[in-house]
Amino acid sequence: MDAVRRAIHEYGRGQHSVPCSVPSTVSAETPETYYTQISSLLVQENFSELEAIAQKNREERCLLADGGWKTNGFFNAVSHAPFYGQLEESYYQSQLARIYRWIVAYPNSAAARLTLAHVYVHYAQFIRGDGYANTVSDSQWEGYRARVLLAKETLLAAARLKERDRYWYEAMQMVAFHDGWNKSDMRELLRQALTFEPDYYHYYRQYADYLMPQWYGEPGEIQAFAEEVSARLPEPQSSILYFRVVSTLAINIKEEKQELPRATWSKLDEGYHNLQRLYGKSNLNANRFAFMAYIFNNICAAHDAFNSVASMQPEVWYSEQLFESVRDWANSPYVSCCCPAQQLPSQKPTVQP
Repeated sequence: MDAVRRAIHEYGRGQHSVPCSVPSTVSAETPETYYTQISSLLVQENFSELEAIAQKNREERCLLADGGWKTNGFFNAVSHAPFYGQLEESYYQSQLARIYRWIVAYPNSAAARLTLAHVYVHYAQFIRGDGYANTVSDSQWEGYRARVLLAKETLLAAARLKERDRYWYEAMQMVAFHDGWNKSDMRELLRQALTFEPDYYHYYRQYADYLMPQWYGEPGEIQAFAEEVSARLPEPQSSILYFRVVSTLAINIKEEKQELPRATWSKLDEGYHNLQRLYGKSNLNANRFAFMAYIFNNICAAHDAFNSVASMQPEVWYSEQLFESVRDWANSPYVSCCCPAQQLPSQKPTVQP
C-alpha cells in the first residue's frame, strides 16, 4: 500500500490543471457513436489509430455530445470488444490477448496498460459473479482478488511510463473500490486526481459509487458529498455536478432507491436542465432524470424527461416492465405541467427490481 500511495502522489507531479470557467470543446459525436468507433478500432487491432486518439484526448479536454469526457468514453469502449450472447471466460482471455498485442506493438503506451488494468477489473467482477458475498465460493474469491491485484500492478507499471493520462486515477479508483480501501485513502486518491484534472467529473462519480450504503458508505453520505463538492463551484457547474453525483443513485436497486429521496429535488432539476442547455439532449441523462422524477413522484418532470428518452437504458431501469409502466404513467392523458397538482394522477407504478 505504501508503494501505491507514493505512486498516487507522484503520478501527477508537475501535471496540475486549472478548472475551466466555460465548457470544454464539445463534439457532435454521441456516446453511442464514439463507443462503436473505438471498439471497432480495437477489434481491427488498429493500435496506431487508438494511440493517436488517446494522445489527442490527453492533450485536449474533449467532451462528447452529452458532456461526458472522451477520455472516459475511450477507455470504456476500448476495454470492451463487442460480444453477443452469454458472456464467458473465453471472452476475457481473447480480450487480454488483444491488449497484450497492443503492448508489444507500443511498449511505452500508457493507453494500452490502462486498458489492460480496466479489463482485469472487469474480469475480476466476472469471476466473482453478482451474487451476495456469502454465495461466492472460495475459488471465486481467489480468482477475483488475483485479478484485482493484476490490475493494481498494471497501474503501478503504467505510472513508471513517461506518458501521463487522467484516466490513470479513475482506473486506480476502480481498483481501490475492489481492493476495499478505507475512506481516508480513497479521499486522498480523489484529492490527488482532482489536482491532476479538476474538471474531470468522472472522479466524483467513482467516489460516489464507493459511498453506496451496500458497499463502504453510510445512509445519506452520497448526498452530503454532492452538497460538499458542488458548493465549491459557481453555477451552472454547481448544479450540474450535484446532478452527476446524485445520479449514481438513479438505478432500480433497493438500496439506491431508498437513498435517492434524501437528495434535493430542486438541485437535481436545475442540474439536469443546465446539462441539457449546455450540452444538448442525452439519452442516458434523460433516463436518469425520468427515474428520479418517478422516485420523487413528480409526474410533470417525468413527462418532460421522457420527451428526451430515445430508448431504455438497462443500467437505470433493469426492468423493461418498470420502464414501460413509468413511461405510460408520465404520458398519461391527464398530464399537463400547467395543471394544478390535484388534477394529476396520484398513483405511480410500483414494480420490484
